[in-house]
Amino acid sequence: MECTNKKLEIRGFLQLDAYLRKRYGSMPFYIEIDEPINGLELSEQLGIQKEDVEVIFVNGFVQQLDYLIQPGDRIAFLPPGCPGPYRIALGFYGKNQDNDANFVIQNGEGVYENNSETFCNLERKPRETF
Repeated sequence: MECTNKKLEIRGFLQLDAYLRKRYGSMPFYIEIDEPINGLELSEQLGIQKEDVEVIFVNGFVQQLDYLIQPGDRIAFLPPGCPGPYRIALGFYGKNQDNDANFVIQNGEGVYENNSETFCNLERKPRETF
């Protein structure tokens, strides 16, 4: 059965909330899409740079930026900077490791890992910005 609701409900958290309110006038706001789009494509369409988004929420679940968003989905953009305990509680510890905006999981030997199964033995260190 094809979805007849083509509207995306979009929200932003932290500084992305202020940016999206200023640009679109309200929160949440809605846009229509005819076909699936991934989170990175949507963020670019909304004028949000990749480094300004750590993860997205799709229908209440944390997803990486390459997740395919369907017409009718509810989307929220979360920028880097969410405090540590919330990262684990909300389920995005170790997600989106290829995004420079994200913190990187690094083991004690300085080797970067992208394996959330081993995060208990790893230190969390922010990437340096220039």
